[in-house]
Amino acid sequence: MNALGLAQDLAQRLRGHWRRTLLEPGRGQRVLLHLPQVLASETEARLPHCAPWSLGPSSFENLLITLNGVAGMVNLSTALTPHAEQHPSISLTFDTPWRHDIENATGLLDHYAIPASIFITSAPTQDTGLWRKLIGDALWQRHSFRRVRDTMGDAGLPLPPKPPSHPNHAYSRALLHYFLQLADTDSKRLCQVSDHLLGILDHSLQPIDPFSARRLESSGLFRFGAGGFRYTEQDDGGLYQQLRRSRRMLATLCRDPLPTIAFTGEPPSLHSRRMLQRAGVTSAVFDTEGWLTQRSNPLALPRINVNQTLAQSPGRLFDHLLGFL
Repeated sequence: MNALGLAQDLAQRLRGHWRRTLLEPGRGQRVLLHLPQVLASETEARLPHCAPWSLGPSSFENLLITLNGVAGMVNLSTALTPHAEQHPSISLTFDTPWRHDIENATGLLDHYAIPASIFITSAPTQDTGLWRKLIGDALWQRHSFRRVRDTMGDAGLPLPPKPPSHPNHAYSRALLHYFLQLADTDSKRLCQVSDHLLGILDHSLQPIDPFSARRLESSGLFRFGAGGFRYTEQDDGGLYQQLRRSRRMLATLCRDPLPTIAFTGEPPSLHSRRMLQRAGVTSAVFDTEGWLTQRSNPLALPRINVNQTLAQSPGRLFDHLLGFL
């Protein structure tokens, strides 16, 4: 980081701590946070090709301790209900269908008795980060490079960088550059790649099962909802089908599924909101960063993304969150 970058980083940290000392910051405010996957290894989570989309156990615990000290950590239904409290109310949300990711997150949440909402994709191959997970693990562990390369080539996509004998930070940065190169690729093509790689690569990914979901649900801290929805103006029928699949899946997985659903992409238009109402949807969250207000449309609720950089620094976290007020 150059001198200008260091100065900007210091200013962001100091500004965040200053905002934290303001009189009753965020009093009575409500916010939903969208957290990335939690990995079992802090070292792995800090690798360049993992860091933008991951938290390690230490980073995650630091985030929970920081938030718990300044806000009321509440469940989703409480966060969506206006109230007058001395401190802001924060509700945590995750988007993943994978049992391992869920267990990595819920262990620490259970330890600190902090509730969370988990939005599950009805078709695991529709998980927006699956292709990164499969490609990253295969190449970093130096197995199946040829299969990954052939799959990407057959799909007409850029070929991945060949792993060295001993992968290092330079190779991790090369993977990060490769992932960013693929980020603008059509999501349907990436889902097709994920589907193929899921069937040919050795991996330990398993969707959450009913026993695990109900065990977590019975603790009273965790609720499950449907996530991973994408919507275009010309695809009302496709969304209806996805809603039906998700409702059947949740009825199998848990006893009391969330009525709220989670979308990826831009907030819905008026036509989209009307279509959601006709489908029986009462509330939906989008990654349009901001705090909840009385003017928030229940079918276009915002939530703020939190990454590893913010999780590791209370100053930067406060600056980021309070900057949306």
